[in-house]
Amino acid sequence: MTMQAELNCMIEKFPGLKPKILSLFERSSEFQTLCYDYFLCVKSLDQWESNIKKSEEFVYEYKIIQKDLESELLRYIDTEDKQIG
Repeated sequence: MTMQAELNCMIEKFPGLKPKILSLFERSSEFQTLCYDYFLCVKSLDQWESNIKKSEEFVYEYKIIQKDLESELLRYIDTEDKQIG
């Protein structure tokens, strides 16, 4: 897995925030970790949703994790905006 995959995943989800995502990813290891976690979550969720044999419970739990990570990422970006601005 490369950094490009993490960035692409984030930019696909939040295209309007691309400059901020790139800047934060370049400067913050914590943000990189969040992006990596989000990438793994999305990748796992995609696999489970496409595999009919997987339990619906796992899909539900990972959708919750996905939303939580999205909220945390947006809070992180918002906090950075307030510190800069």
